[in-house]
Amino acid sequence: MADINFPNGNTYAGKLYAEFLTPAILAPTGIVNRGLVTPVESVKNVETLRGVNRVIELQTPSAKFVPQDGDIELSEKQLNMKAYEVMDEIDAIQLSKTWESEQQLPGSFEDYKLTPQLYNFLLDRIYVPRMAIANEALYILGKAGVNKTQVATATFSGTYVGLLGEAKADAGVAKKSLPANSKSAISAIASGTAGNATVTVASAANIIVGDRVTLIGTNGNQTISGATISGQVVTVIEITGNILTIDEVVVGSTAASAGNAFFINQNNVLSVLTSVYMSIPQKVKKQISNTGNGRTKIHVSDRIADAYRVANGLISGGAGSFTRDVYFDQTALIPYLDIDLVAMPYWEDNLLAVFNPGNVFLGFDLLSDEVFAQVLYLGDVTGDQVYRIKNRMKSDITYKYAAEFSLYLPK
Repeated sequence: MADINFPNGNTYAGKLYAEFLTPAILAPTGIVNRGLVTPVESVKNVETLRGVNRVIELQTPSAKFVPQDGDIELSEKQLNMKAYEVMDEIDAIQLSKTWESEQQLPGSFEDYKLTPQLYNFLLDRIYVPRMAIANEALYILGKAGVNKTQVATATFSGTYVGLLGEAKADAGVAKKSLPANSKSAISAIASGTAGNATVTVASAANIIVGDRVTLIGTNGNQTISGATISGQVVTVIEITGNILTIDEVVVGSTAASAGNAFFINQNNVLSVLTSVYMSIPQKVKKQISNTGNGRTKIHVSDRIADAYRVANGLISGGAGSFTRDVYFDQTALIPYLDIDLVAMPYWEDNLLAVFNPGNVFLGFDLLSDEVFAQVLYLGDVTGDQVYRIKNRMKSDITYKYAAEFSLYLPK
């Protein structure tokens, strides 16, 4: 049970500010509301996605009907729903010992009840938005990715790899390396504490402070966050020559002397997008979703989206312009030629994906389950003077045709 904790005390020292405050969080825009996937609602257990295909044969004319060879191809793929819950129990007795007691009703039984102001704040500003964030991260990154949001964890027993996890593990999904100008060879990694560990690259000319750099193909025994270096992303906080100082802890006695550092920023984002654009099969690039969700899109992280805005600002009008409203619209990007770019929530750094929303399906029982919380005060029923908050959700995400889904990533 969660006690209401006051780690810094609650010393009254003047007038009480009337509002509660919470740390900043990034509420999701919602991949369903933005039309980035095809929603499949009212799924209780398993939903089968059926496909049909038939190759036609152009034959020599004949007076007699000669049927073509071959069969109609039927295929299927399943959305296998995973159930998970949010359950919390709150003991509010500590409120009676602080200045919050002034807002409680008379009577000792009222000592256990939340004040209306705190009750509403917890529900509207803590639980509901965090449940939405946790679900959006779950859809994209799977269970492990939920922890990266810093507002939730995922501990339920079912396997949930997420959209990117499934695509990476699927041999049928095309996985293409980022172009050469998005990487620099690693010659050394020096272990150290955050702000002291370094990565030496062949050239840091196009890398800038603040870049999120993906390290792969390294040797040695060094680890980051307890795992051998293999695809971890580090943040550049200082550049001296070709030496990048990073904001992560690197541990290990045998230093890496090989590998590659991948990055996408304002200096190379346009050439990266050109490489992606030119490699998309025409039938996929021009595909229109049969679910009404629009055309095929290039999906990028918020950081790549920002780099694209900066690059456009630098070249606009030949002299640079950072005043056009469209550069700063957080829900839209200027299309790259004739294909839309979309910034995906909780996306991986230095990774792009190309797919049509009509090929990616998100199943759930009810979309409102994502942000619906049931709150009970048990004192009026069982005599247990606590609050219980509960949310239940079922979901799964997948794509139907792997051949029409492409990843562009460090490799």
